[in-house]
Amino acid sequence: MTGNDLPLDNHIVRYVKPTAILEDGHVDGSEFRLRPHKPDETGLSVNWLEAFEPDRDQQLASVRRLCRLKLKRNGRFAELHVGTLRRHVSKVRDSVRIVHDPLDALKDFEEDPSHAAIVGLPPGDSDEAILIGDMIAECVLDMHPAIEDHDT
Repeated sequence: MTGNDLPLDNHIVRYVKPTAILEDGHVDGSEFRLRPHKPDETGLSVNWLEAFEPDRDQQLASVRRLCRLKLKRNGRFAELHVGTLRRHVSKVRDSVRIVHDPLDALKDFEEDPSHAAIVGLPPGDSDEAILIGDMIAECVLDMHPAIEDHDT
């Protein structure tokens, strides 16, 4: 993953499974950590909203359509501002970057020009990873439904 850094004034979303949404509606910071049981994992998958048309609803619709995950009705897309995330996390780790990592078309999937990754994160089971995951969760601007009611 050696893509270009996303512009600091842009936005990303990350899918958050229902079990990682806390009672108060915030995201559990564990959703922003590398998975300890996947030692080869080098980044967290996110989607770059500005890769699509400028209308936020259309951007989210494109992300939903191209997403390669099984989305759950109670799941959400956590929206983050690239620059805010980078500035906040750089207080403890300045190697964290958000890079463009478009996905090629596969047998069952269209190409995804919005795919990006948060890279430079510490191992997922470290104290630093827990801290940074929580710091990223603090940067969430908005939560969007993973499945729109009219998508069914």
